[in-house]
Amino acid sequence: MIKLVNELKIDQKGLMYSSELILSLILIIFIIGIMANITDSVNEKVLSQEELSSLEAISIESVDYLLNNPGSPMNWEEDEGLNNGIVSRRIIPGLAINKKSVENGFFYEESSSDEEIIPNSISYIKLLKLQSNYDDLINRNLFNSTLKSSITIYPHSDIDIIAMGDDLESSSDVVAINRTVRCDYLSNFVIYRFNDFELYGENYKKTELCNHDSNVNLSNHSNDRRYFWLCKNFRIYRSSLNNYNYYLISDSSIRHANSYYILESLNRTRDDMERLNDEVIELNPFFAEDMVNSSNEIYSIHFKVPHDDIDDFKTVMVAIHKNMTDEIVSNNQLRYDYFNSGEVDFVLKTAYR
Repeated sequence: MIKLVNELKIDQKGLMYSSELILSLILIIFIIGIMANITDSVNEKVLSQEELSSLEAISIESVDYLLNNPGSPMNWEEDEGLNNGIVSRRIIPGLAINKKSVENGFFYEESSSDEEIIPNSISYIKLLKLQSNYDDLINRNLFNSTLKSSITIYPHSDIDIIAMGDDLESSSDVVAINRTVRCDYLSNFVIYRFNDFELYGENYKKTELCNHDSNVNLSNHSNDRRYFWLCKNFRIYRSSLNNYNYYLISDSSIRHANSYYILESLNRTRDDMERLNDEVIELNPFFAEDMVNSSNEIYSIHFKVPHDDIDDFKTVMVAIHKNMTDEIVSNNQLRYDYFNSGEVDFVLKTAYR
């Protein structure tokens, strides 16, 4: 009996040794598995870095193209299909601005010369078309459906941020390219910018001829110790009046400027002034009175501004095509800030699909 007990003790020790061996083997296998996973992770990280480098290169090249080229075709934003969400695959969007000349109320075509392209600039009208057709124009036509992307415009002013494209918040590897450029917004609709005070300040001197200074029946518009007179002459054509809505747009500061204005034609001169305290004044009804039997008319506008308030006088005359007016008004863009170009941060973000 004693011998049997002793044999059982030996067997128990043997089982103990076998269990330790098995546990050791399991531990070794576990460590080997961890090492293999670490090795795989390192390899994946190297591959991801290569992909990110490639993605960054593509993104930089794309931003440079968008900001320094008007696109192909050059006036792609005028494609009629875009208004109905029909996007041709031949359109490669670009956002660079082509200079457009305005003279006496007539708008001339954009230049087809590369020398007239303004680099590092953004066309606001092209941006709006891009925003409405982003996936087809950028993700499909520009990136050939290989990337997800977004474009955001951050103005250096109180103008609203413009955002378009994919939501990349949940994407793990995102490349962001940032450029500071200028956006023209609606400045190309400005036909007369009354910024003489801004340019010359207290040194401003009236140089343009004023019909009031030579007509004995009208009050003289010479500057004095308290007030500056800013007088401008311009021509409006009936053909332009049929296609465009004309406005006098002022900054909100105009309410504090204590300024007055006179708008008159050669056939309707007058001395009575009106207080300039409205940010938006529609001019078409006034012009239409002279266009019944005339193809064009010469007008004069006169501003009387106190010396102490010239910094608050910020006014432009704009002509907005009638097929765009409703959209601009409904989006609250009939504001002075929108009719000035300004610096913005252009941010393109991309990620692999």
